[in-house]
Amino acid sequence: TTAAISIFSGFGIQTAAVPTEVLSTQTEGFGKPAVLKTDDWIKRALKHWRTVSDLDLSGAVVGYVGSAKTCELLADFLTQSAINRVIVDPVLGDRGALYDGFDAAYVDAVKKLIATATVITPNITELALLTHTHLVPESSDADILAAIDKLTRAFDNHPRVVVTSVHRDAGMGSCFERDGQLSWNGAPLVTGHFYGTGDLFTALLCGYLDFGITFESAVQRAVMGTYEAVTRTAKQAPEQRKYGMDLTKTLSDVTKFTLGQRRGEF
Repeated sequence: TTAAISIFSGFGIQTAAVPTEVLSTQTEGFGKPAVLKTDDWIKRALKHWRTVSDLDLSGAVVGYVGSAKTCELLADFLTQSAINRVIVDPVLGDRGALYDGFDAAYVDAVKKLIATATVITPNITELALLTHTHLVPESSDADILAAIDKLTRAFDNHPRVVVTSVHRDAGMGSCFERDGQLSWNGAPLVTGHFYGTGDLFTALLCGYLDFGITFESAVQRAVMGTYEAVTRTAKQAPEQRKYGMDLTKTLSDVTKFTLGQRRGEF
């Protein structure tokens, strides 16, 4: 997404984008968008990349894909590529259900992408869909840990799992397994519906991990960066929010962090 690319720029990360679909608008709030499928272009682009001897892809982030065919195409490329870090946001659903247009076959296709990943960032609904368990944002630590363990063990690559949209007390945040316990990092819950929070969180997590800070610190910073964007966006009228997140403060923080890292300040 454009938000993710902006975040990567703030981290000083050069990107090679692979749009899996081109939409006239986002999928919510504007009616049915015009869609341009890009499978044929993707095949040509990936084929070209393989011929570029000095194209060094050090990491990859995969978000919304949209079709099983494209999932398989990307999974094949990632399997054949020597990429150190692959972060997959398995975009499947929210609020307890699959998104419209997705089915069990698509879930299976997304699992092929997960098989290439070092880190995955499902929300609580997606964790439930991937593990065939019943989970809600308020699920217990034990239930979430069991689902994380089940998902990790299902893949030979044993990806690190960070679960988003998990509620604790009056907060919302993300959690992951650490030393057999559930580590939750959150911020005050902001009511309302905000578009693009998952993309933003995943991009922030990728950027912070790229600097080699600890996994927990990267998750904490990604949570707070997302919270900053949500709180600024919450000040807008609800009908305005569909145009995207207000990234002003988050981008500023990312840029300051990046410059500080280069100067050895953080």
